[in-house]
Amino acid sequence: RVRGKQWYQRRVRGISNMTKNIEVEEVIQRSINNGRYEEAVESVNIVLSQPGARLPETIAPQLFPSLINADPGYTKKCCAALEKLLSATSGETVIRQLEVELKQGFEHPSPLVRRLCLSQLNRACQDRRNLKLIGEVGIMKYAVLLLADEDLSVVKECHRVLISLATFDEGVLILYSDQGVKLLREVMATNDTVRYRVYDVIIDSILTTDQALECANTVGIFSNILEDLESADVLLQLTALENVSRLSDSQVAFTTLRNLGIFKGIAHWLVGQSPNSSYTVPSVIKLFAKLLQKPNINVKQLCTDCPEYTVTVCRMLDTPDITIKFACVDAITLLNARLDGKEYILDKSYFPSAITSLSELAVRGTDDIKDRAFVALAHIFSTPDVYLPEFQRRCEVWFTHCTSDVTKTALSLLSHPAPGRQCAAASFLSNLALHKFGLESIVAVPGWYERLIDRKYCVDREAQVQRHSLVVTIRRSPGAQELIDGDVLNKLTKYANEGAHYREGEPRATLLNL
Repeated sequence: RVRGKQWYQRRVRGISNMTKNIEVEEVIQRSINNGRYEEAVESVNIVLSQPGARLPETIAPQLFPSLINADPGYTKKCCAALEKLLSATSGETVIRQLEVELKQGFEHPSPLVRRLCLSQLNRACQDRRNLKLIGEVGIMKYAVLLLADEDLSVVKECHRVLISLATFDEGVLILYSDQGVKLLREVMATNDTVRYRVYDVIIDSILTTDQALECANTVGIFSNILEDLESADVLLQLTALENVSRLSDSQVAFTTLRNLGIFKGIAHWLVGQSPNSSYTVPSVIKLFAKLLQKPNINVKQLCTDCPEYTVTVCRMLDTPDITIKFACVDAITLLNARLDGKEYILDKSYFPSAITSLSELAVRGTDDIKDRAFVALAHIFSTPDVYLPEFQRRCEVWFTHCTSDVTKTALSLLSHPAPGRQCAAASFLSNLALHKFGLESIVAVPGWYERLIDRKYCVDREAQVQRHSLVVTIRRSPGAQELIDGDVLNKLTKYANEGAHYREGEPRATLLNL
């Protein structure tokens, strides 16, 4: 029997190498007519492995029935053969000629067959001209129903199909038609896991086209977000926050979330949470930090609408939870990196205590948070591009709330072996030196200028640039002539003129006109 099979394979290969495929088509058709589907599938796979080989479209419909009650080994080979056969056929032809076979395949017990049918439907959905036909034959409902499939590979293929459909306006109307919404709700009722699979499709469709937003609201995704957040199930809370985070990537969806009070609801929920008992708090703070990074969002308006965010972020800086602490420090950094963020925080009575906590973290915190704390302080004392009358006075008041040795610690970190720590400290000192009170605190540290001009420990190129920028900032500071001795000023000028990457014995690359 093995010898016969090898002979058959050699014969098919020999025929397929001929210039005409008439005889090989006859061999395959004869095998199908005689019920020897395994031989036919073997022949198809052999022939189509040859470069440029093609077979007639009539073969695929004849192979589909053989998948009924087939063993797993044959099913795998047959699906591979059908995939090759159908790849040369247009999506419209597949839908028209194989409508019945595809509908049967969607309900096949093997995930391989279900995935094959979905992949063909996906190809058809990628062509706008096929959408009317897809809506007429009612084949799209299977892609929705299979979101509840137990096989994740099938679920992923369903997701691809539905997103391909939502790429076009006609596809959005099909997905969110009355029948489509009814199907989506039926599938969502299966369980929470399937419900969030449907949400993933809806959110991705919204991110694909704004037209899907109004239609998607009829499914109830927005109304369920706050319900899930208030649930006792942590997984539901985290998934709801993830969905809000993804939706906020769309400006239209962000506006909808804001108008529906979703952000206010999350802010109110955050107030009652203990930093030591909730796994969801870091995700809420990270969501707030993400919103602060969006250039088209009015941060001052967001913080005014939801003041609980900034209050909670400042309050939780002292929590022992390192994850929450990281998230809070990053959020304060991003808030002060924006002009409208600075405008909002200027007159807040709780912010000075946050500065005290940040300076404590910068001086006495663990190594993994020192850098973040100094970067946050650097943004707090940075001068905005637009002059704010209250800013200089507020900064001077804020600095009095810093730990007394924060400047000394920053200067000592300039010789730290970690380049990231050198950069963070230099950035803080540069922004501090923009203010007269800041320059006074720097020059009050014994040996401050020796640390600045000592190139021995500064080998990283970015750290060299940061330190050079610090020296130039101090040298050009309006209070430099008054606070710094003439001999020290000359040394700083020499360092600045030598450039950031100067090494002893090397010629000077550039000179700065100070």
